[in-house]
Parts: sequence; structure tokens; C-alpha cells
Amino acid sequence: MDLSRNNKLLDTMLADIESAPPIYQPSNFWSIFIRSLTDEIKEHGISSFRSQKHALGLYVPTYPDTETGKMEALCDYKVFLAGDDDKFPWLDCVSESRIGSPVQQFLFDDKYYSRSMLNYLRGLAFLKKHVDTSGLKNVLEIGGGFGTLGEIFLKSDFNRFFYVNIDIPPLSYISTRYLEEVFGKDNIAGYEITRDLKLINIDEFAQRYKAIVLCPWQLPYVAGEFDLFVNFFSFQEMEPDIVENYASHINRLVKKNILLRNQKDGKQVAKQPGDIGVLNPVSRKDYIRFFNRFKVIAIDSKVFGNRKDGFESEVMILQNRV
Repeated sequence: MDLSRNNKLLDTMLADIESAPPIYQPSNFWSIFIRSLTDEIKEHGISSFRSQKHALGLYVPTYPDTETGKMEALCDYKVFLAGDDDKFPWLDCVSESRIGSPVQQFLFDDKYYSRSMLNYLRGLAFLKKHVDTSGLKNVLEIGGGFGTLGEIFLKSDFNRFFYVNIDIPPLSYISTRYLEEVFGKDNIAGYEITRDLKLINIDEFAQRYKAIVLCPWQLPYVAGEFDLFVNFFSFQEMEPDIVENYASHINRLVKKNILLRNQKDGKQVAKQPGDIGVLNPVSRKDYIRFFNRFKVIAIDSKVFGNRKDGFESEVMILQNRV
């Protein structure tokens, strides 16, 4: 892999974020980790990014590194299988790539799964129970980590799906490289292709590519319609004004459904700016208010989310009112 080319792309992303509008710059939570993540990526590339210490627990979710963790993974897998309806998209055929040297990946029924993939699969199984997903084609995600959701959809039906991930660098860089490694560089439109565009027409890109990875300040230039918007966990790591701004674009771009997984009452509050945490938490009532073109049709924290020791992470489905 040409690490010099990769570092140039990453440096371009990081330079551009400095001149981006403040609403698209990293939140208090993420600004703390940008430097360490960037240094880690520049030193190791993507060859082992899923085993590097700063990635684990941030954009690479993990279970406890004990026998209990293995049991939790198996439990999540069983919940996914039991909850997944026998209808499109077919999720039980998906097996995760081993790119990035994952330190935690489990083999169940001859397929590989990480916590990231099992989180998404449980959420998608919940979606299929409440929504007609037979016509699903275009999927938009904000804060997609290293690209797991795109991997799921493209592996379930490569010819059908088109996936867009929007994230801050260096995460946008990592997801670009990961998806390129899994599906081939020619199928992924990275920042070097879209950087100077003032119109990013989804229909046109879908004719040439299977996925696009964008940086947040490019969102106002996106045009077209998406069947589904997904956010898993990352909204809870942002301030309310940042999420509200993203929601304004989701309201104009998404014609059918929203799938969210976040903490019901929001993430821990930082003691002061620069400390780990958010300055103001985003809660369920905020999502409902921000996504004003949508109505809530299902919420769960007992089965497809997670409720444990006072912690409550819920999966929520919203449907366009139109």
C-alpha cells in the first residue's frame, strides 16, 4: 500500500477542516482524540488500524476482553438471528472482512462478526420488523466509523445498494481506505474526487460508484433522495446545535426512514471544555424535535438496544410524515 499517497489525502482532509464552518468541525468529544488517531494512522496505515489502542473503544467498538465478552458477542449474534425477518435485505449471508487486523472478531456459523457489525445487524433486524425494506436502495450515514454499515449493505446485494458515509477526518479517511480495500478502489468515490464539487448529485454518482465517503462540510452540496438515514452512537458525541444542523439536511434528503441508536438521556457531560464528554447532551426528545418531518414508529432498548446497570442505549425508527 502506498502510505505516502494515503498520508497526502489525510493531510488534505485535515487542512480543509481548519477552514470549514465551525458547525462542521469536531465536537468537544472528538477534538480530544483527533491528534492521537491521526498519529496512529500515519504510523501504521490501515493494515492494523483495528488493533491500535486509540481506535479501540472509539470508532472500533469492542466487548470486554474476557470470556464474558465472547458470551456477549454470541448473545448479540443470537438476538440478530432470532430477530431478523426472512425478507430483503438478506443479512444472514454477510461476513465481515478481516482487513485492519481486528483484535476482536468472532466466527459464528462460518461467518466473521465484530461488535461493530453485530450492533448494526441488530438494529437492521429491528428496522425490518417495522418497515417495508423491499425497495431500499440508497443509504446515507453520518458518523459511520470505519464503514461497517456500507460493508453490510454492499455484501448483502452489491449490485443494488449505494452507500454514502459522512464523517470527520481522520475517520472519513479510514472508512475510505477500508471500503476501497474491501470492494476495490474503482467502486469508492473518495475525497480526492469530490473535494472541489459544489454539487454532489447522488443519482449521478450511483451510476459510477457503489459508495461515497464525504467530509461534513460537503453535506450542503449533496443533492438527491435517500431511502434510509442511519446514525449509530455518533450523534450522542456531538453538541445539540451540531446535530440540529445535520438534521436539517436529513430532513431535506431522506424520503422514507431514519434508524438511530443512541443513549436515551445523552452522553456524559464534560466537567469543562477539553475534557472527555459533551458540553451539552443530546437526548431522545432532541432527536424527535430536530427531525420534525418524521414521526417515531418504534423504540427499543430491551432487546435490540442495551439496558444495563442504569445505562440505556435505544434503537429508534422514524418515518417520513409525507
